[in-house]
Amino acid sequence: MQKELVAGAVAICLLSIAWFGGLFGDNVGESDLEPFPEFSTVADDGLTYSNSNYEGAPYIVIFSAEWCDSPCHSTMHALNSTLNGPPIIVFSTDPADNPQGISLTEWHDRSNSYDDDGDDLGQTLDFPFAKGIEQAEEVKISSRPSIVFVNSEGGIVNIHKGGLSDSEVITSSWESAGGTL
Repeated sequence: MQKELVAGAVAICLLSIAWFGGLFGDNVGESDLEPFPEFSTVADDGLTYSNSNYEGAPYIVIFSAEWCDSPCHSTMHALNSTLNGPPIIVFSTDPADNPQGISLTEWHDRSNSYDDDGDDLGQTLDFPFAKGIEQAEEVKISSRPSIVFVNSEGGIVNIHKGGLSDSEVITSSWESAGGTL
């Protein structure tokens, strides 16, 4: 009988701790995510983009480089088509102004035409291409492409390193950031 009372008292104590801990403790979750680094950059369209452009909604950052064709181009198109044009910004990790003679505008055009069959029937990549060297360093990007899924609070939910074309992985990562299809 005494063991049952002790066991009951221990159970009540543990439940109380768990309950009060939930009320007064830190919630582990989205607020604990690493924030995406601050940025303000002029893109290939001549406009300035910053974190505030993406405030309050999930978005995707693709780290690539002007000279990265496939798998970078195929990843951009896979994300765009699977998610039907989500908010995306593409950052180059190459510090050179025009690496291998390729400007941001030429890079965007080359990426855009990647899926064209000669008749320009492919999809259009309607997102900005800009430099993001400091952001890549802060997030510790070492491979191109790398895809960062950011939630509506600016927290990094997932980083996928390498090419990405699997629609299930794309959809799952996007939804985990709070995105909808």
